[in-house]
Amino acid sequence: MLTRSIVLIGLTGSGKTTVGKRLSKHLNCAFVDSDEVVSGSTGLSVREIFEQQGESAFRDHEIQAMEVIFADSTPRVIAAAAGVVLAEKNRQLIRNSISFVVWLDAEPSNLLKRVSGGGHRPLLDDDALASLTAMNATRRDLYAKLADVHVDTNRRTVNGVVKSVLKLVAAQGNL
Repeated sequence: MLTRSIVLIGLTGSGKTTVGKRLSKHLNCAFVDSDEVVSGSTGLSVREIFEQQGESAFRDHEIQAMEVIFADSTPRVIAAAAGVVLAEKNRQLIRNSISFVVWLDAEPSNLLKRVSGGGHRPLLDDDALASLTAMNATRRDLYAKLADVHVDTNRRTVNGVVKSVLKLVAAQGNL
């Protein structure tokens, strides 16, 4: 049984949602995706928020979603949107929770293969590889400072990543 939440962080395409859903099934616990919380509270998709209100408004919605997520201390698997780490408030919420933070990491070129055709990612509309590379440069240190563990997802299957995360969670006494 999960004793504290697992928070998955990382760039777009790193596997947070896919791995998170499988982890939650394996651990028989709830799964929460911060983008889904944002969409549920606004009635808009991430793309619609970016188009209608802009990135700054989306980041504000993201902070509100993270506050809602961490107001509930029930152990579960949480997929934190890629940009969550940009706001100090979100980093504080994650740090102050009793969660186990897992950074799912991959090279931008591998992420590009995973996200191609995913039209719901507005920050990747133009030159997706350049955007992912820039995001990686900006966010890498933030992920590293926030994470309890780092999992390289390059050229790994989803099941392989899930097994790695489960071993790390168990090693921390979280099961």
